[in-house]
Amino acid sequence: MADTSKNNCSTIASQECIDKIRAKLNAKQAQHVIQTRSMTVKSRSTKKSSKQVAPIAAHQAKSPPSIKGKVPTSTTDSTNVEVLTVLGKTVHMVDPDRKVFVIDLLSPEKCDEIRMMADNHTRNAKKDAEVWRTLYTYTKMDLPVVEVKDMVSNYTDNILHDVKKIVGVIFGMRREAMRLRPRSWKEPHLLLYQVLDGKPHHTGIEMHYDGCDVTWQAMLTRQDEYEGGGTYFRSLRKTIRLKQGQVLVHPGELYHKGIDITYGVRCLLICFTDGMNPKILDDSRQEDDDPKYETNVLVCG
Repeated sequence: MADTSKNNCSTIASQECIDKIRAKLNAKQAQHVIQTRSMTVKSRSTKKSSKQVAPIAAHQAKSPPSIKGKVPTSTTDSTNVEVLTVLGKTVHMVDPDRKVFVIDLLSPEKCDEIRMMADNHTRNAKKDAEVWRTLYTYTKMDLPVVEVKDMVSNYTDNILHDVKKIVGVIFGMRREAMRLRPRSWKEPHLLLYQVLDGKPHHTGIEMHYDGCDVTWQAMLTRQDEYEGGGTYFRSLRKTIRLKQGQVLVHPGELYHKGIDITYGVRCLLICFTDGMNPKILDDSRQEDDDPKYETNVLVCG
């Protein structure tokens, strides 16, 4: 029998949830200001200036294979990321060699429209129908967009087309990129994580590789609707945390994991595509990884 308890899920966080997260963010910012002032006072009494230390941290953040010593534990400065304009869209080149990049693609309004369409679909489902599926793992919930009326024609077909054109430019394979197709009828799919009181927790996903040619994921949720989260890449030794409307693109062979959210709701639109061999394999090794690298967070833009 279908698990219909998941049919009361929403891709949009409640105002109560948002208020709690904003209160925590405000408290963290206030604490950061206090710590910054304290560090400023201390720096005046030492011979070593902060200017001498900064280049080392920046080098560690952008050169994972040669990281030595202390593991970065704070947000990476996005100014170290090359920013391009491709077909009128801003593209952040997280790793030019491995072709990992972030596109500023969707407006907040479009993201919210997609989420509201999914929520309407969930509310209108039959009582015994299973809308959101857990399938292979209980750490996340999936919904193929083809099951949501008009979502493919109104939204995801256009998103896929725009992503393919930009992929063609970045990879230097324009003709090949236009051959990219969703690998099955289940693609694209909506992915939902939630940690809310009184509801089953679906937090993240373990280390894996997608096995397709190119993967893209669009962030539909605002950053004040959840805590934690992000996509960690073992070969990059960093976690990429998207803003609403941004699309993360990467070769499907790269090992990555969905960092657990600790509270709230996080919803993405994801697509596994085949038809263009990016000729990029993962050069990382499991034994060289360290959970501390997951705290090396990059936010683009």
